[in-house]
Amino acid sequence: MVQRILLADDHAVVRSGLRILLENAGYQVIAEAESGERACTLWQEHHPDLGILDLDMPGIGGLETLHRIIARDRNARLIIFSMHNDNIYAARSMQAGARGYVVKTDAPEILLEAVKQVLRGGRYIGHELAQHLAMDRFSPSENPLEKLSPREFEVFRRIAEGISLSGIAEELHIGYKTAANIQTQVRQKLNVQTTGQLVHIAIRFGITQQRD
Repeated sequence: MVQRILLADDHAVVRSGLRILLENAGYQVIAEAESGERACTLWQEHHPDLGILDLDMPGIGGLETLHRIIARDRNARLIIFSMHNDNIYAARSMQAGARGYVVKTDAPEILLEAVKQVLRGGRYIGHELAQHLAMDRFSPSENPLEKLSPREFEVFRRIAEGISLSGIAEELHIGYKTAANIQTQVRQKLNVQTTGQLVHIAIRFGITQQRD
């Protein structure tokens, strides 16, 4: 029986490349989504065997998409396919219920191996990231970002990237007041008072880079 896959990425070229790669490997791509909201809808419609999700989609974002799909289908098998090669993104994704994490700069064979492993019921993280995550487990310093919910994390990283609250509200399809309330919750959980302090935490944990 051919196993059915859902693709979710806001770049049509990426989805096209993934479709070719997966179909040449004998899988069937049964649906494609350009946003998190669309991915949630298509998951409910098609109930695929596997989903491959980007983190940086417009709207609710990849982590929130992951959270919503798993809340409705706890057996969902989802792989995050992201440009982010930082430990925190992989850790957040796996904690949220992803079965695999693959970086877009990895070789195509890595993604196919992840798909095979996850469809068999296993989990998959690239070797280098897995080593870093293992070392993090022995780190004596607590990572404060683990306190944030998926939605709070999406708002946090956008603030750190310099996006205004109105821009965040538009990107996540939420009201300005909701975005402001989430920002307040983030500051309380991270015990900071200013945007500059939020940016400092983002730089420290590899969410964004130091600006010149």
